[in-house]
Amino acid sequence: MNVSTALFTVLLSVACCAEGTDKTATRILAELAIQTNADDITPAAYEAARRAVIDAIGCALAGRDTPGVREVLAQYREWNGKTEASVWFHDCKLPRPEAAFVNSVQLHAMDLDDYHSPSDTHIAAVVVPAVLAVGELTHASGKETLAATILGIEVAGRIGRVFKSHRTNEGFLPSSVIGGFGATAAACRLQRLSVEQTVHALGIFYAHASGNRQALYDRTLTKRLQPAIAARAAVLAACLAARGITGAERVLEGEANLLKIYAGSKQQPPKAGNLPKNATGFEVELIRFKKYACCGRSHDAIEVAIALANEHDLKPEDIAELEIFGVGVNTGMVGVPWNPNHPQPHVLAQFCAPYEVATAIRNRRMGPAEISDERIRADRAVSELALRTRLRDPKEFGGNYPGGQTVRIRTQQGQTVVASRHRSGGWLSAESDLIAKFKENAAFSGICSPPRAEALLKAIQQLDQCHDIAGFVRDHLNKEP
Repeated sequence: MNVSTALFTVLLSVACCAEGTDKTATRILAELAIQTNADDITPAAYEAARRAVIDAIGCALAGRDTPGVREVLAQYREWNGKTEASVWFHDCKLPRPEAAFVNSVQLHAMDLDDYHSPSDTHIAAVVVPAVLAVGELTHASGKETLAATILGIEVAGRIGRVFKSHRTNEGFLPSSVIGGFGATAAACRLQRLSVEQTVHALGIFYAHASGNRQALYDRTLTKRLQPAIAARAAVLAACLAARGITGAERVLEGEANLLKIYAGSKQQPPKAGNLPKNATGFEVELIRFKKYACCGRSHDAIEVAIALANEHDLKPEDIAELEIFGVGVNTGMVGVPWNPNHPQPHVLAQFCAPYEVATAIRNRRMGPAEISDERIRADRAVSELALRTRLRDPKEFGGNYPGGQTVRIRTQQGQTVVASRHRSGGWLSAESDLIAKFKENAAFSGICSPPRAEALLKAIQQLDQCHDIAGFVRDHLNKEP
């Protein structure tokens, strides 16, 4: 969709200064976040933001009682503190940074949350919890809450584009390092901070920027916590800036800038007025929504496995040999063997291509239920098939390799079936599919009846008409039935 003239005016006059400007990129992004009028944001961006909130809250429902969430909530309840912002679906209030933290853990726990490819981030898991925590305290309207979400994602998206293009390794976790800048900008907007204060808040967050993929490689619960660390730090950064704490003003240009330190870049950073952006709209419009509760690196293999299972009516006991080939499934992200005795089997299941493909064949899906401890322990057929599954380099395929991620199955009767897919699987595009995912997550939560799910969905769809986001949180997110 082409952007409107109003959008071009906003993006060019507010966010892109002329050559020769002495403004830093941090200041330009702060101006974008603070000075953009909510009425100048396009309807397409607001619709994309509503979709992002639907998906985020649905994912939080699915993850509300998973390992990791229970422990962090218990810790914060033990510490107690000022009852400011709501922990969704738990009848509990915490100081706003801590509420943002717990809600982010709920949202990201299933790895079912959205993905912004240009910045390589799970962006809503950082921005939405921070926005709702601050919006609840400031009694922001629904429209202003959505506007803050859009502009926070815009800030993170633009920084993330630069970071991704300069990145020399995948050790740092972009969702944590990058996402917090967007959450900080959004929190500053909702607290009505000045551009100057927002510059310092972004600099304060830079001092917090953290997160790495080792927790993923070791299949630990910390994988579920890292976006939450950024959400908490973002809310704190905005609060400290409001009190006069100053932060780095040259996040992208300074001697110890983000690209040099975190991306390992030896390139010169782009000029402040030339930060890359979505050429056809706002960054929020590029968010994609996951179909499967696992790492996106293996979604094509899952799609292929489901298609083969349906086409040939395959069951685990029918399969003599199962092989997975392709880029992505042979990396440390998901390219590891299945181990049913792993101390965190639910985390391993989300990042283990053999298990994901095996459950796709057995259950024709890979949702929240398939990675619960109970299902993993009970579903011996999946576990046994995953143990027999082999990860292969494409060079081992023999003959003409079809490309992409390929699944090859040899049945007990000697038949061989093969299918492949390349970077097309696992994403929801239709509105009806996103709503179906939301309702499935609500049902999986065990606390959200169909009528309550319908009411919550309708409230999010009409969020731009809400006069006080605190009322939305109170009525729909702050109580169990």
